[in-house]
Amino acid sequence: MEKYKIVAITNCPAGIAHTYMVAEAFEKRARELGHEIHVETQGASGVENRLTDQQIEEADYVILAMGKTLTDSERARFNGKKVINMKVSDALKEVKTIFDHLEERSEHFEGDKHAVKLGKQQTPQGSIMSHLMAGISAALPFVIGGGVLVAMANVLMRFGMAYTSFDDGGASFAWIMEQVGYLGFKFMIPIMGAYIANSIGDKPALAPAFIITYFANDNTMLGTESGCGFFGAIFFGLTIGYFVKWIKGFNYPQAVKSLMNLTVIPFVTILLFGSLTFYLVGPFLGGLMSGMLNFLNGVPAEFKLPLAFLIGAMLAFDMGGPINKIAWFFCFSLVAEQVYIWYAIVGVVASVPPVAAGLASIIWPKMFSKEERDTAVSAIVVGATVATEPAIPFAMADPIPMITANTLSGGLTGVVTILLGIERLAPGIGVFDPLLGLMTPGWAFYVAYAFGVATNILFIVVFKNIRIRYTMKKMAQKSIDESGIQGEIVKE
Repeated sequence: MEKYKIVAITNCPAGIAHTYMVAEAFEKRARELGHEIHVETQGASGVENRLTDQQIEEADYVILAMGKTLTDSERARFNGKKVINMKVSDALKEVKTIFDHLEERSEHFEGDKHAVKLGKQQTPQGSIMSHLMAGISAALPFVIGGGVLVAMANVLMRFGMAYTSFDDGGASFAWIMEQVGYLGFKFMIPIMGAYIANSIGDKPALAPAFIITYFANDNTMLGTESGCGFFGAIFFGLTIGYFVKWIKGFNYPQAVKSLMNLTVIPFVTILLFGSLTFYLVGPFLGGLMSGMLNFLNGVPAEFKLPLAFLIGAMLAFDMGGPINKIAWFFCFSLVAEQVYIWYAIVGVVASVPPVAAGLASIIWPKMFSKEERDTAVSAIVVGATVATEPAIPFAMADPIPMITANTLSGGLTGVVTILLGIERLAPGIGVFDPLLGLMTPGWAFYVAYAFGVATNILFIVVFKNIRIRYTMKKMAQKSIDESGIQGEIVKE
């Protein structure tokens, strides 16, 4: 078998689980086959193991396992190379086969500043969802850091530390911590809008989208009851991004391109969208946000519980995939509006499937393969503290029982979370969130979490047993049918 030099990039919207799991899987499989591989990860810690120009130049193939789009400048690195594009969510499923089909899967990469061409076919840089996830990925550190600071300030107050502002005779440490923490929430929405636009229109779109989204989220500047919230981040991120991309698409003389990007495009964009925001879009989106918040805060229980079941089921269904991300985005975006009950469902449900799968494989080992049992401990540890993705290998090995169990348990756990009145202030570290003050009340979180894990394990055992009995019955029937055919042959 021919040995190749390969480079790869992995990234995912949150930059926590898929990014590193896929990188590790690529490295392990490539080296098993004798290939030389270098993997650049673009995760929550930023870009790590950045590919050098020499590594890219010498590479026979490039694998891009993407959960969020690359910028124009990043894509330009691979012009002229043979590139395999794939979704990061599919990479774990294909890791055992991708290296056997590099030539068939690859396409010649010809990029310019505006788009990427694969052969003769021009393809967009990424889907709208990938642009949204780029914005969320950038906003996460703001809300995580800010949320932890606010929670820690509350913890210090519970232990008796003074909480005084400048008006009360001097700013105390707890007060300062809380104020700094709230800045994370304040800048979360503008950062989200800015990086959605940056994902589409590159750097010239970043500053205009930040300024306009900040403006649109300040109800005092707009003179409205409510700011535009995440509606504004989505709307202005997308529209400014595509507007800037359109302006950049004209064939300007080389001498004025830098002037356009640094001065003209930002000025025109801020002037145009600033005017539209104040006179038209801001009041409309602000009213829309006010109406949605009033609806969510006043939803009767008979409607709130079905919605909680739906959100919980979506979060658990594809374990970090697109359906999970839609539910996650809805809940997460409400944090900036100080609506915390829906994001609590994410905090409880997201870590249930991997922990339940890992525990089930330890308690009932005969139901699981050796490979699944070997990953049990890491699935429990990573799942309980970081992400849902460690449940994926279990679901891949036995899809129908595992996904059904996860989905039903996720829905029921979402209902229990709402019934117990749990709130989640910001992303954190899973089961330790109550200890940091990020999930309240703490006792309710652990009750809901225990319920979720227990029901998930129960459903796993029930559905796996059903599948095993069905498989054995089918094999027995097949054996009887084959015996009957052989008997007929002997008689003849």
